[in-house]
Amino acid sequence: MKSTFTTAADFRQERDFGNKIAATFEFITRHWRPLGKCLVYFVLPATLLMGVGLGLFTNIVFNLAGQAGTGSQLDSSAILTPSYFSGVGLTMLGALAAGVMLMSTVYGYVLVILTTEAVPTPALVWQVIKRRVGRMLAAFGLLFGLYILVMVTMVSLMAITSYFGLLFLVIFPVLLYVTVPLTLYFPILWLEDGNVWDSLRRAFYLVQGKWWSTMGLLLVTGMIQGMLCFVFVLPQYAVIIGKMLKVPGLDSDVLGILTQCVYALGIMFTYAIPLLATAFQYFNLVERKEGLGLRSLINNIGQGIAPLAYNQTYRADEEGEY
Repeated sequence: MKSTFTTAADFRQERDFGNKIAATFEFITRHWRPLGKCLVYFVLPATLLMGVGLGLFTNIVFNLAGQAGTGSQLDSSAILTPSYFSGVGLTMLGALAAGVMLMSTVYGYVLVILTTEAVPTPALVWQVIKRRVGRMLAAFGLLFGLYILVMVTMVSLMAITSYFGLLFLVIFPVLLYVTVPLTLYFPILWLEDGNVWDSLRRAFYLVQGKWWSTMGLLLVTGMIQGMLCFVFVLPQYAVIIGKMLKVPGLDSDVLGILTQCVYALGIMFTYAIPLLATAFQYFNLVERKEGLGLRSLINNIGQGIAPLAYNQTYRADEEGEY
């Protein structure tokens, strides 16, 4: 029987590899309308900002490529224009904001179902986002600090040793091993009440013994998302061909920005697939290690509303005939 994903018990279950992927798409099928509405409210603005930024600097690159195709003399510094740097800046800002809001919306949506067992609305999801977005930004700050520390360490090793290639063969598997548990960091941060540091440690605890299954789930859902994103890449090829061959209409910079907005929307909205799959992996690991869902079901036995005895002939409010 297919789950409706309207109660906490629908999420807190052990699932094998195939069932986690199936649950992801069942959830999307059941909730595509309210979830899509929330994504439009909270993710669309930042995604469009990202798309405009992509359009600004890719237009410059594609225009220069078109000029090179005609044999024109190009200046190597022609790409370094205010529009290019503005585009790069808007892209980075929009991508960061869209990424934060996408994870906040998806996991906030799931949290509303877990806590209220009601159909989430943008207002309910926004109340959750407001309470936890500070924790989200702090987590991003922590990860960014760790990233800078790793990069400084690697650059220092490059400067002091001639065996960095050999060291890289050791460092890369370590970084890969660390990256997989980090994918559970944000679901834990949103769906539990721990602080930023405790959530990070808990991510590594939950993945113990299930690293390969988590890695496989990320690869499969990532490939699914990548194949879906390819559809949104196709309009870009029309613009590239138009600029290279000087096709009227297709070489428009406005069209270039629009196609990049479509591409950005495709990336962000389809990225909800691996995010939801990661959430189901989180519930699966918690259930395997702690049995939280099973304990909740056992505790709720006998706590339902008692049935009301009802007799059509004898009723307490019956006054009889006079």
